Amino acid sequence: MSYEKAFKNLGMEPLVYAKKFALPIVLFGIVFAVLMYTLLPNLFVGPAKYIPVLVTFACVFFAFSYPLSVLAAKATRIDNNMHYYITQMGSIATAETPRLDIIRIVSENDDYRELATETRKIYDLVTVWHMSLADACRFISKRTPSIIFEDFLDRFAHALQSGEDVKSFLFAEQNVVMNEYESMYNGALYAVEIVKEMFVSLVMSLIFLASFAVIMPVITGMNAELLMSIVVVVFLVTDLVMVMFTRSKVPQDPAWNRSDTLTKDKLRLYRSIPISVGGCIIVGMAVLMYGKIETPIAVAMFLTPLVYTGHVARNIEKGIRRKDENFPAFIRSLGSSAGARGGLIDDALKALRSHDFGPLTTDVNNLYKLLATRIDKFASWDHFSANIGSNLIQRFSVMFVEATNLGGQPDVIGDIIATNFHRIVNLRKKRTQSANSLVGVLYGLTGGIGFTMYISLGVVGLMQDMFATVEMPAGMSIGMVLYTNVGNITTLENMVLGIMIGHSLMSAILIRIVDGGHMLSSTIDFVIMVWISGASAIVTMAAVSSLLGMT
Repeated sequence: MSYEKAFKNLGMEPLVYAKKFALPIVLFGIVFAVLMYTLLPNLFVGPAKYIPVLVTFACVFFAFSYPLSVLAAKATRIDNNMHYYITQMGSIATAETPRLDIIRIVSENDDYRELATETRKIYDLVTVWHMSLADACRFISKRTPSIIFEDFLDRFAHALQSGEDVKSFLFAEQNVVMNEYESMYNGALYAVEIVKEMFVSLVMSLIFLASFAVIMPVITGMNAELLMSIVVVVFLVTDLVMVMFTRSKVPQDPAWNRSDTLTKDKLRLYRSIPISVGGCIIVGMAVLMYGKIETPIAVAMFLTPLVYTGHVARNIEKGIRRKDENFPAFIRSLGSSAGARGGLIDDALKALRSHDFGPLTTDVNNLYKLLATRIDKFASWDHFSANIGSNLIQRFSVMFVEATNLGGQPDVIGDIIATNFHRIVNLRKKRTQSANSLVGVLYGLTGGIGFTMYISLGVVGLMQDMFATVEMPAGMSIGMVLYTNVGNITTLENMVLGIMIGHSLMSAILIRIVDGGHMLSSTIDFVIMVWISGASAIVTMAAVSSLLGMT
């Protein structure tokens, strides 16, 4: 990443950026530090005196890093669409579509976002500024933030200038670009493994910080509730930062489609939400009326009905992934059958109705019924992909319909889509394995957090009870040795419980980000980790009392 490309993508000169953006941020940091030292000199003493200076350095760092971060984010969004992009170009090329029309068609696909914008620039350079297509590709390749797209444009420009057939070139590029995409995807999954190790290390450090926040007041006399409040904020902010950092590293490859169509599965999922919320209310009222349940277990019981929504979402998602695995066989068979019938998709679908495509069989039959009405071919395919609910099937189905509608060869198109689709499904399986290993790590980590924190609380609580009855000699007090009045133990327990619940929520979200599934399915992991937290609290407190001979 270079600043030259960064400023070109921001659309401003470095001097303009410095005057309008960087300089005001740096001045804010300097003025903030001066005001803090001037107006609140007593507040920033000891190690705290460096806080305003750190704010100033943070502002300077942000001013210098912002252009590069914007460029990197744009490059990531382009890379995440390259496999769709090259598949559509190869499919369209089978219809012997003129090369400039190929550029125009893919530039009109809004799903590509920045990639469509970059392609539109190429089209405008040719049609408005009368550059050759090869020169336009080279011009944009020097300015695009994506290395994958840059290399593709350079190869495309060379092929155009050497007179290579565009269709042959795009067929060959299918494997090249998909290999680059696989490398990027595998690199992102490796980054997730590193994030996993970082997350475990940070949480372990925060566990010790929380334990010291509970125990140190006994020795120093500091306010334990204030220290624990700081730990709560630091713990949850660290979890949030790790979730956001992980989200920036994983491939943006959601399993669910983004269609606005209200399907049966979506309706079933939406209806499960009020049922779960109602269950939480009923359980909460029952727990309050009974009133003899420990707080950690009561909270876990209150949240348990959320599992229903997570169960519904996970079942739907499991069906979507199963259909994804069967789609390559279907689209390849459809393309081959249509190619043998002169490109007639309807007749090919009619012949395929007798075949078993697993979970897709019912959807294939429904698709044929819709196409047989001959009302709207594109709407029929949209309805087909919306009912399946898969993002991959939705994107690739549109490519198949558009390419065949342009007069492309169905057998070749089906083979291209099926091959690339299958490779993406295999990458998703690796991603799922990474998420599954993360589940075990986070479950164990949650239990470790609960054990460490509650054993610290148990020791402090028992020490307060023990030394409260100790009679000291005249002229001496227990405070000369230990500070027993460090705060309300119940309040500290509730703060620790808040940490556990917040950490469980962030961990559940982190699992879904790595997995690429629906966020509502994270409620299952959330509830399980809350139960682990509650169980570790009760078991640990009971164990501490038993080991120290207290009843």
